[in-house]
Parts: sequence; C-alpha cells; structure tokens
Amino acid sequence: MRLTLRTLLAWLDDTLPPVQVREIGKQVADSPLAQELVQRIHRVTRQRRLTVPSKNGADATDPNLVASYLDNDLEPEKVAEYEKKCLTSDVNLAEAASVHQILSLLGQKVQVPAEAKARMYQLVKGREAQPAPPSNGAPVEPESITKPIPPWVVAPPPRRRSLERFGPLAACLGLISLLCWSAYESLQPEAAVPQDPGELQLRMRPTHAAPALAKADATPETGAEPAPASAENAHPADAVADVENVAEKPEAPKTDAATTPGDATADAAKPAAPIVVAPKGEPLETRKIPDGAVGVASKIEGMLLRYNIDKREWERLAEGAAIHTSDRLLVLAPFRAVVATGKSALDVQGDTEFQLLQKDPTEEPVVGIVHGRVVVEPSSSPAALHCMFAGRTVNLEQPANAAIGFELMNRWTYGQPTAGAAVLGVHAANGEISLSMDKAKEKLSGPGTILATASGHFNRPAAAKPPGWAIEPERSPEATEMRTRFRKEFSIDRPVLADLVSATENENAEIKTLAIAALRALGDLSLLTPILDRPGDPIARRAAIAAIREQASLGGPSAQRAWDQLEADFGPADGAKLERLLVGFGDEEAAKTSTLRALVDDLSPRNEALGVRELAFDNLRTLTGRTTIPYDADHPEPGFAAWNHLVEAGTLKLDPKRKPPM
Repeated sequence: MRLTLRTLLAWLDDTLPPVQVREIGKQVADSPLAQELVQRIHRVTRQRRLTVPSKNGADATDPNLVASYLDNDLEPEKVAEYEKKCLTSDVNLAEAASVHQILSLLGQKVQVPAEAKARMYQLVKGREAQPAPPSNGAPVEPESITKPIPPWVVAPPPRRRSLERFGPLAACLGLISLLCWSAYESLQPEAAVPQDPGELQLRMRPTHAAPALAKADATPETGAEPAPASAENAHPADAVADVENVAEKPEAPKTDAATTPGDATADAAKPAAPIVVAPKGEPLETRKIPDGAVGVASKIEGMLLRYNIDKREWERLAEGAAIHTSDRLLVLAPFRAVVATGKSALDVQGDTEFQLLQKDPTEEPVVGIVHGRVVVEPSSSPAALHCMFAGRTVNLEQPANAAIGFELMNRWTYGQPTAGAAVLGVHAANGEISLSMDKAKEKLSGPGTILATASGHFNRPAAAKPPGWAIEPERSPEATEMRTRFRKEFSIDRPVLADLVSATENENAEIKTLAIAALRALGDLSLLTPILDRPGDPIARRAAIAAIREQASLGGPSAQRAWDQLEADFGPADGAKLERLLVGFGDEEAAKTSTLRALVDDLSPRNEALGVRELAFDNLRTLTGRTTIPYDADHPEPGFAAWNHLVEAGTLKLDPKRKPPM
C-alpha cells in the first residue's frame, strides 16, 4: 500500500484494516520524513491559535475540494496539488487532519431525512422576475415568495394497550414481593438437627499426610507412639504439612476414685472428635502454565494491562490470561496483581511496569523492572531468580519461606537537571539471601535492605529496615475501597486511555490525581502536558506537575520525551521556561536576588500561561519556606500583590532550613 497523506491520516485515525495498519506502520518507521509529518500533524491539531483557511490568499482552499479529497473523489492532478499545499501550510494540514479525525469518529456518512432536505429547500427560493406594472397605474399586490409550509411535527404515537402500559410495572412489583418473601424465609431460624460425629468427613489436601493421620488415629490410647514414616516416602513439604495441620491426639480422660468402671468403659467407647484440616493452596510447582507462555495472571485486584504492539495501546488482562516472554505488563496505582511463573509467584504493586524475560516456564524466573515495585512471594523450597534493571542483572538465591521485595528507586530531586543513576532496592523480611552482580557478591539477612547500583556495586543504607509493602501486602479497608472506586471509572467496551482522560476531570480529587498519574504510566505525554494549562482546576495542574517530574526522574530518553512534549505543546520559549521551573534551582542560582524577583514576576496576571504561574508559586514555596501566603493561579491579583510586597520590602529571602539537593 502506497504511503500518502490520506493513507497516513487513515493510519493515525485507526480506520485501516489490521494488515494495512502493519504495512503503513512499517513504512512510517522506515521514513524519517513520515515521522516528522506525524509529529507535525499532532502539533498543528493541538494549536489553539490556528483558524480555518482564509477565502483568499496563499492558504485559500475551497471546502468542497477538501471534502472531495477526504472522500477519495478528487482527480489525481488536484490530489497532488492539494497535498502539496497541506505540506507547506499548517492551516490546510490542520483542517484536513481535524476533519478526517471527526469523520473517522462518525464511522459512516450522516443520513439526512428526505423531509428535512425538502423543508430546507423550501425555506429560501431564488429571486423571481418582477411582473410588468398594469397600464392603469394600479398597485400590484406582491405574491408570496414561498408557499405556506405545514408545520413539521411528529404525529402522536398510537395509544398502547393496558397490558403493555401496566404489565411491566406489575411484573416488577411481583418480583420484588417474591424476593422479599424469600429473604424473610431465609432469616427464619432452622431447627437444629443432631448429627452423628462419626459422619463428619476429614478434609485435607492430597499429600502424604493422610497416612500419617490414619496412623495417629489408629494409635491406642495407652501412650504407645506411632511408627515413624519411612525415609523413602518422606517429603519435606509433607513434613511441614504434618506439623502444621495434624493436631495432637487428646490424652485419655483420667479417672478418679468416684468414677465407676462402667463409666470409664463408656467414656472410652465414645468416638473422639474428628480433626478438620483446612485445605491448602495449590503448590507453585503444580501450577499449569499454558503452552508457549512463561506465566499466568493468577490474581488481579483492579487491572493488569499488556501493551498490544499491533494496536499500539494497552489492553486489559483477565485472571488466568497467559503471559509470554517480553510482554510489557503494567499495573496502575492503586491496583495490584499476582503473576505466577513455573517457579515463583510475583506480587506486583501499583504503578509498576515489568517484563518476564525467561524463555521457558521451567527456567529460573527473570524479572525486568522498568519502574515500580515487585514482591517475590515465599515458596516451600529454596529457589533462584534474577532481576534486571538499567542493563544490570542481580542474581539472588531465595531461601524457603522468605519473601523478597524489589524496588526501582528513581527519585526526582529538586534543582538537579539530570536524574541520578538507577538504584535497585532489595528488601528481605526474613532469612538469608545471597546476591551477586557481575563480580560483586553480598549476603542480606532479614529483616534488612541492600541497594544495587547501576555501576555494579552493592551499598547498605543507613536505614536498613524494609518497607511495609515488602513485608505484608496492603489490605486495609481504605486501600480496598480506593481500588474499587477507581476501578469503576473504567468500562469494558472502551479503551483504557479514553477512560483515563475522562477520569482526569472527575470531581473527586483522589480519583483525578490517580488518573493523571496513570496517564504518565501509560506513556502518553501528549494528553498529560496540556493539563498544566487547564483553567479552574489547580488540583489537576499540581498532579500534572508531579507526574511530569516523575517522568523526568527516569532520566535519559524518558526525561527527554517530557521536555520535547512541552516544547511541542507550548512552543520553544514557554516550553524551555516550563522545563526550567519543573527542574528547580540549585543553591547557587537560588541565592541570587534576581531569581526570586523573576519568580514573583511570573505570578503576575500579565503572564497568560497558567502552568508557568502555578510552577512559579511552587518554586517560591520550596525556596522560601513560606506556605501561609495564598495564591490562586486562576485569580492571581491578590496573591501577586502579597508576594510583590515582600519583594519591595526586601523581606523575601531563602529559607535557611531548606535542605540542599542530594
């Protein structure tokens, strides 16, 4: 398929078949000119100051020509001429791209009723010839230009029968009555039915512990010990199960002098109370991994997303879904998910992107963390695993019944234009873990924490206590409620990105903040940066500031994408200023009087950029420590006057207790 402007617009608006989508995508990836044109289309369609093409001049275009071009009804000669005009004119390119996007959302041509067309044609008629005046000079009565038009009203619907009108209501009332009666009957106390204790069945998991229990029950009450199990049939997991699940036999009741021999014989003949053992979960070694996969989504509390390369979007995964090698997986905050591999189970925390990099489920698990936190759940036997980050691989030997937490510790630091090197935190709740990375080797005894740096070394922090999420999952009622509330913002039949954009305008501040942070996690910064200029919504603006700074903390290409998106949305001048304010000021630059003066000037109502005003206020509070002076970027006059008064009085100084950048 040939790559033209029209096919490129269809590819961007997702109106092509899947085969053509892959073909055009490959051509775009191989053509720098096409990639530049895609970025230009995104930029011109978001510019607020562009208008429609003028009626005359170099940018003048007939709207009918644009419609014919988009409908593929234009002659080839005019197609080339119009595409050339679009490539040289932002106004025409924005018009073609925007109209094509609107038409793609409609899905089909708009059907106009024939009656509406006839009515519109009758409303206005062309000018008719005036008749000649009569010879006697009498005035001529003007004729009506249009004929009387009957009112265009919809005929009243026919009256429905009584059964159709009142039947559904009667059925609903009957169903409600039936449900109320069922609820009432279920609450009535039932008569207690005596049950023979011998009829109770023993519940236990299918292990070798059953023979041990049978031997224990068969042991006479004379104090003789049961025969030990043979070494051939012994199993470590079974031994643990026997210790945990098998209750000790109760001792025979003692008889005193007042007890008659007949009573003692009757008591001894009574059957002992049966031992009820709760069934255990299925061992990790027996979990079924689908063919060709390396893992499975075992449990999802909220949503687990996987990136679809062909559709270029994130898709939801259901519980039991197969996970393949190098699948990009993402868990949004505040959700969590458990992913089972052939050797271990991973408890993935919110705001985490990761991959499973092993080739086969029988191999040792290899977890690649892009950002976020993962807990490797304890298993009944020792295991080996590997964690990859920033081009490094940390090899670990996990002891039995010990959990290990991984955390990629990218932190934004005020005043540092470049992010520090990535650091992987390894947390142990108990047991002793052996770690190795290249030539470096360490041992970590729980509870404790050790840091693996991108330079290939291990460091021990001053506070070696592991965080709470690495020891026990967050299961508070507040966290569960937040997951439930945020989950309600998503629909099954809509893309995740569309639901997140809608949630950024939610009235609830927590939902709105989570949605804006999720936009950054999905990687679509083009929908995140415009929130900096959203009027009347300071909560959304501050959440966008935090999300962009979180993106900058990843460093390298990830941070550069954020700065490039700011320049594309706000222009070179405002984009560079926003980047400067997002990074912050170092000690040397913050000590200058001109820095505080410039920040106060940015609070002025003369500055039209809401994002600049919001960030200037954020920097002033950070540098001066003055958090009691109010300021509203939407109504800046009172706050600007208060801060400007401090500057003129010479009392606006740096906070001496401010911590310097680490």
